[in-house]
Amino acid sequence: MSEVKTVLPELSFENGVAKNFTDLRALIDGVQVEPITNKISAQSMASLKKNVVFVSDSIKKAIKQDVKNYENSLIENNGTLIAIKDTADAIKDDITENQNKYNGGRLKELEIVLKREIDERNQSYQLKQPITIKSEWLKISNFTATGKPTGALTKLLNLEFIVAQARENEKPKLTEIDAYKLKVKHVFAELFEQFDSEEIYSGKDFQQAVASKKPQLD
Repeated sequence: MSEVKTVLPELSFENGVAKNFTDLRALIDGVQVEPITNKISAQSMASLKKNVVFVSDSIKKAIKQDVKNYENSLIENNGTLIAIKDTADAIKDDITENQNKYNGGRLKELEIVLKREIDERNQSYQLKQPITIKSEWLKISNFTATGKPTGALTKLLNLEFIVAQARENEKPKLTEIDAYKLKVKHVFAELFEQFDSEEIYSGKDFQQAVASKKPQLD
């Protein structure tokens, strides 16, 4: 298949229906994708690929342009409607700005309430590492209209402190060296229990006793 060398009629739309696309369709009618086995077939497939890319791009460009033309037409022919939309957007922006101002001040008030809740719990739980405010807790939705923490926030704070206390109360895990030292102490405690303080033992007796405990230390 040869490359596209001529200028094809421009694809267009009339009342939403495509026109002048016969030549584009002819570029891909009956084509077959074949394995590339040599230089000639490689050139043939490269040419085919260029043509099908041209077809696809031409259609996408035409659709995009028609959508733009239609949008411009809607705007030009519906000035009153667009003015209503612009007015609604302006009102929305004004309300949003006022909401942001109000919510900013509201959050400052609620931050004081939240800090008091956390301080009371820190005092009660006596954690080594006191808990501080988390950003996800400081949301207007976490407080009632009167500024009190919601039940959900209260439960969340309680759980946070319970978990923190449990974590601090966990016994530290022994290191490998500490665990071995503990094992040695236990083995030697058992070893000395074998000897009677009123008896007399030789060095050989002690060596044999130690040798019997050696497997426990390996």
